[in-house]
Amino acid sequence: MSNLSREKAAQAWCKPTTSNKVMDVELAEAFAEILDEIWSKPWLGNATTDELLTEIRTRIEMDGRLQYRTIDSEKLELEKGRDKRL
Repeated sequence: MSNLSREKAAQAWCKPTTSNKVMDVELAEAFAEILDEIWSKPWLGNATTDELLTEIRTRIEMDGRLQYRTIDSEKLELEKGRDKRL
């Protein structure tokens, strides 16, 4: 279990409406496990269009089925190459 998920779960007892409650460590650990489970999945609900397209392209490449190139893909590759050299 990650420290981040434990910290986030513990924050539930730091809110004005809950700060008067005694922390239940077992419950906090259960929340932390749930957070870790959620964060380990490739959720893209808040992703930008570029992040979504990058994720899709990566998944297709990993699957070995990428057989297309966008019209300006060569230009993009050149720009990426320039960025790496800087």
